[in-house]
Amino acid sequence: MKKIRITIWGLVIVMACVAGFVIFGRHDTEDQTDKYNTYTVKSERSDSFTGVVQADEKHAVSDEVKSDDEVLASNNVSNGQEVTKGQVLFTFYRNMASEINSANLEIRQAQLTIQELNKTTDKNTDYQIELAKDQEALSDAQDKLNKLNLEQNRTVIAPIAGTYFKDTEGRSFIYGTPIIEGNVNEFSLDKIKLGKAVTVVKNDGEKTDGSYTAKDKIPYNTGAVSYYHFQVSTDDSLPYGMHVQIKNETRGYRIPKEAVKSGDTVYIVRNNKKHKRVLDLTKFNNDYYVKEGIKAGDKLVLF
Repeated sequence: MKKIRITIWGLVIVMACVAGFVIFGRHDTEDQTDKYNTYTVKSERSDSFTGVVQADEKHAVSDEVKSDDEVLASNNVSNGQEVTKGQVLFTFYRNMASEINSANLEIRQAQLTIQELNKTTDKNTDYQIELAKDQEALSDAQDKLNKLNLEQNRTVIAPIAGTYFKDTEGRSFIYGTPIIEGNVNEFSLDKIKLGKAVTVVKNDGEKTDGSYTAKDKIPYNTGAVSYYHFQVSTDDSLPYGMHVQIKNETRGYRIPKEAVKSGDTVYIVRNNKKHKRVLDLTKFNNDYYVKEGIKAGDKLVLF
């Protein structure tokens, strides 16, 4: 019995020690946690929109003949090829030898008439009138010949620099510079500021820099809410049709002025201890902002 009592009293003492350690240990930890008045850094706030890569210009071109006696002489471009403005895409030929010969005869006849007229020594008013008529006839014949030559050897050139593309229905276009087009409603229109820098997130997650280059002044849809188009240009050339995210540049993580001490110094609390951190802060109104050096969830000491 004596051994049993000793064992029971031993268990009681051990349990009392454990309970005391838990109670006082927890109290001590709570005291450490509450030792600093802190501010929790929140995620950066940024406006985000969606957009799709499109051409800033789109011009139709055609490799179709214009008449039964015209043929496609050469095709100098392939689908998806980059072209420059003024580049010859297609040439056509139409046999107009008869018309061209006739125009050449008219030119020669007008030239001979003028030569004979210039042999006269009396350059009176009648001479001047007749000379003007013959010179006009010569000019008309020369214009006619030029037009016939163009019709006989017709060319189609690229109206802009861009990418040539022929769709499944046989229609051909030159697509201009790739730009991003998005749309916003009337409540977000003021967030689209021309020239403002943005971050463009591609569909594979990679990022590139850009800026707003255009936005509608007149809405394209005026239902219950009005909607406007806007455009973004990027440093990288993106493929047509890619869907992207557009994020406005932010000032960074907001830091209240009470967390800033001695210029750009803040103190981060980790494991119940404060750690000094010098940041590259910028001030806006009554707060500070930083883009690097801290992250959302960090606890800063308030002074």
